[in-house]
Amino acid sequence: MLQAFGRWFRFNLVGILGFLVQMVTLVLLLGLAVLPDLAALALAVFVALSHNFLWHERVTWPDRPPEERLARFARFQLSSGSLSLLSNLGLTKAVMLLTGMPVVASNVLAVASASFLNFAFNDRVVFRA
Repeated sequence: MLQAFGRWFRFNLVGILGFLVQMVTLVLLLGLAVLPDLAALALAVFVALSHNFLWHERVTWPDRPPEERLARFARFQLSSGSLSLLSNLGLTKAVMLLTGMPVVASNVLAVASASFLNFAFNDRVVFRA
């Protein structure tokens, strides 16, 4: 139980750092004004996902065999990445439509609401023992 809590805590710590990476990337992309809001968000999510995978390998699930890293990266990008991208885009757009809030604020709410599902999925599917 304590080990599961420690892993959940580390997962959330990496997630918070990844979210900061995502927000900085999103704000920079929006400031450049070369992409529509949701395209900028999709690119920011991809950058954050890549960041998160690297840190999850080192901090959250360091006990997983290194020789399976490439397979885990593929699973992470195809499954968790898709889940994160869909929840980020879908929930962010929904919040924007329902509240009229800007994309960055809407994304904060979207990410917070999807965090528990994201941990459970990664623990059971991507980084399974």
